[in-house]
Amino acid sequence: MSRVLIVDDVEIVRKALQVGIQKLGHEAEGASDPLVALELARLHPPDLALVDYRMPGMDGVAFFGALKSQLGDKCPKVLFVSATPPEEVREKLLPTGLVPEGFVRKPFHLDDLWKTVKDALAH
Repeated sequence: MSRVLIVDDVEIVRKALQVGIQKLGHEAEGASDPLVALELARLHPPDLALVDYRMPGMDGVAFFGALKSQLGDKCPKVLFVSATPPEEVREKLLPTGLVPEGFVRKPFHLDDLWKTVKDALAH
């Protein structure tokens, strides 16, 4: 069983992702606030983080950077699950040197999302 952290400021999306991850047989924990998510990750490092790009206070790229800085080698794989086009996120990531495991564009088909999550956890 893997541990998955879900960071999304939209409650219904976060809750749906949590339920889906749990149905896949994994432990899921979610937070709407990136700072709370960082604390959760510090206390219980996840194997995978599903991260929204556009969030109030701290965007997904800044969150990924803070997560990497905080956890170092224990930093989980990151999947961006966002309505923001992957090209825009990649452009923002470029100067950071951070490389996510992948991107899932909202709205998504659940089968596609679950396949991407399974693939990310299998590597």
